[in-house]
Amino acid sequence: MPPLAAARLALLLSLALAAVPTVRAQAPDTLRLGAVLDALYADNPTLAAERLDARALARRGDQVGALPDPTASVMVAPYPILTARGTQRSQWRVEQMLPWPGTLGLRRDAADARAEAARWGGDATALDLARRATRAYADLVRTQEAADVVRAFQARLGAFAEAAAVRYEVGRGPQGAVLQVQLERQRLDERLITLARERDAAVQTLARVLDRPALTVGRVVAIVPALPEADDLAALAVETRPEVAQAQARITAAEADVALAEKAFYPDLGFGVVYTDIAQADAPPTATGRDALGLMASVRIPLDRASRRAGLDQARLREEAARARLAATETAVQTDVADALSDARRAAEAVALYRETLVPQAETTVESALAGYTTGALDFLAFLDAERARFSVALGFVDARARLLDAAADLARALGATAPLLGPPAR
Repeated sequence: MPPLAAARLALLLSLALAAVPTVRAQAPDTLRLGAVLDALYADNPTLAAERLDARALARRGDQVGALPDPTASVMVAPYPILTARGTQRSQWRVEQMLPWPGTLGLRRDAADARAEAARWGGDATALDLARRATRAYADLVRTQEAADVVRAFQARLGAFAEAAAVRYEVGRGPQGAVLQVQLERQRLDERLITLARERDAAVQTLARVLDRPALTVGRVVAIVPALPEADDLAALAVETRPEVAQAQARITAAEADVALAEKAFYPDLGFGVVYTDIAQADAPPTATGRDALGLMASVRIPLDRASRRAGLDQARLREEAARARLAATETAVQTDVADALSDARRAAEAVALYRETLVPQAETTVESALAGYTTGALDFLAFLDAERARFSVALGFVDARARLLDAAADLARALGATAPLLGPPAR
């Protein structure tokens, strides 16, 4: 090979190897996961609706825990009622019913417990939405990094095509090598189209979660999650998961319902005041009739014992059902943590395998192939295969890190955390 052609070839190959993915400067519209989650908690309409429902239920306790309104009545006789003093004109009555002692407090307790259950349900919805947003963010990171890898490989292939053309010009390489590079670049164009479609789908998912139909996303900041190191994560999750607290609140409401059903066997009491209005009239001094004031009491008699026993049985069965749901929820939480932790650890092992073994091996293989190709000991297609292998490993590394973030999102949800733990910046 002429010296000029050899120098040109060496320059082209050195430029190709330098075409590695680079991290762009963060633009003002760079998106971070923390900003996504903050916007989610502030703007998601589904979450806002559940929070408003819980606040509305919280006002229920003040309603059911208050005394019933008093009853006021007036009686006017169509025919005069003559008394010793004069004609009775009207009778006025005010009565207040009083539920059996403790009933109002139990009603308030039941209502407050149901409001608490609704609030915990809203927290569970927030965690579901956070996991969904985090997984969409992971898709954005994956498609962004994969596109960077593809474009970097395209740049190297451009330099390889020129190098193959130089060798072909001096009779040291086949023309098929040039065509092979061109075909490979076209395949990469198709892959970029696929990645763009997947990125658009991730953006639309975020738009739905954030309630921003016109959402546009520039660059996203790649993150690497860290796995928690606590020994008993399942026990921690039982203490922190809102579903467990929601089930416990429902048990509290069921217990109050049982106590209320027992109170139904006791009568309600009523107390009142009666005033009888007597018109003035001439009467002998011996007449003693005058305006009369009287006190009254009443009792609501619970005669229908069968229906009250049925209500008590129903309340007790619902309490048992609530306790069974709590046990089922605790079991589900523990198994969720075990599954999510296993997936996260396997994903972390895959990331470590790529970073510590596969990526360095792929780099070494390319360097060796380059040396052989430069000296003529290896043909171009063999060198291209080595580059393809490095490209495949780089994409596999990107996918592994995305799977790790997905698994970390699932683990955060299983633990009742709003976001995955973050490790050191991505390398």
